[in-house]
Amino acid sequence: MNELATTAGILAIANKLLGKTAEAISEDLARLYAAGRDKIITSALRKTRNINDGGKANLRVARDIFFNGSFTDESISAEYFGGVLASSRSIDGRDDRGIFYTDIIKSLSSQQLLFHYLIYRALNKLLLEMPPDKKRPDVAIFDDLQQYHVFFVTKELISLGLNGEKDLIAITSKGLLDDNCEAQPYKTENEIKMHYTKVTPSILGVQLYALAHNRFPDWRKFPIEDFGVFPDISEPRYFALSIEELMSKIDSK
Repeated sequence: MNELATTAGILAIANKLLGKTAEAISEDLARLYAAGRDKIITSALRKTRNINDGGKANLRVARDIFFNGSFTDESISAEYFGGVLASSRSIDGRDDRGIFYTDIIKSLSSQQLLFHYLIYRALNKLLLEMPPDKKRPDVAIFDDLQQYHVFFVTKELISLGLNGEKDLIAITSKGLLDDNCEAQPYKTENEIKMHYTKVTPSILGVQLYALAHNRFPDWRKFPIEDFGVFPDISEPRYFALSIEELMSKIDSK
């Protein structure tokens, strides 16, 4: 009989393929699922203003979130899935629009989710720092929003485990950034001073950021309200709305 034709044969091959027994892997997955599930619930609870408000999460959204989000212990993944879970709560539990955003989140790696978070966290802070009399973008208007860019020091992004050449393509392909992104050397008098990464926000990118904070109803307030931070997530030191401003911040340190 073919070795693969029996259960014992399949398990033997699986153990060789996976490097440990199938039973041990099942136990590992069970522990990982429990830890990931608890992180998502903790995140959702932190983002829920009143857990006793009579609301309940949409079951369709909750099923997809726990099935796709519990098999990782990455904090950034728990923050995004937890935000969608919290946002799906309603009195009748019928609000299932979070399905669309769950599909986007589950299609991205933890590094790509972190990149998205850092981009929009930086943009949120930079817009709030603008003088009161300076025009801010209407994030619901594409042509308005794409006039703004966020500049980072590429070396800093790499130190955070991010790879612009790989991650930006994936993030942009999901509509979370505009196509106008680039990683270039900055030169003065033919001397390369540093390498920078420029990204351009999108409407969907702002919406997902707001949803991750359970602030989806307020997403248009992104330029004028601090949406807060995720705990235990390291952020870059330098970012700006122009390359000149970025260089000025670096030179001042």
